Amino acid sequence: MEYLNVFFFGSLIMKGEGADGSRNLTLSQPMPLIEVLCLLGIQPEEVTLAMVNHKSVPREWMVQPGDRLSLFSREYPIFVDWLDHRLNVSKGQS
Repeated sequence: MEYLNVFFFGSLIMKGEGADGSRNLTLSQPMPLIEVLCLLGIQPEEVTLAMVNHKSVPREWMVQPGDRLSLFSREYPIFVDWLDHRLNVSKGQS
């Protein structure tokens, strides 16, 4: 069994357990990002950007055991080149 290393930024940092705003989640098989958010108690509309292993990913992304997931809250500043991969729930885009 492996862990998913999750790092939280902005207002999501309170979801972390470590001093660096991180948390390890036991993950035995690949899981859609949206389901991971549910396990973490995070509503998709709270997240504006998700990155897996330092790359922005859409909300349909399959997160793998051993991955590094970074979650950025809605108020976190986003660079223009990341706009295509923001978790935009209200418009149904990924």
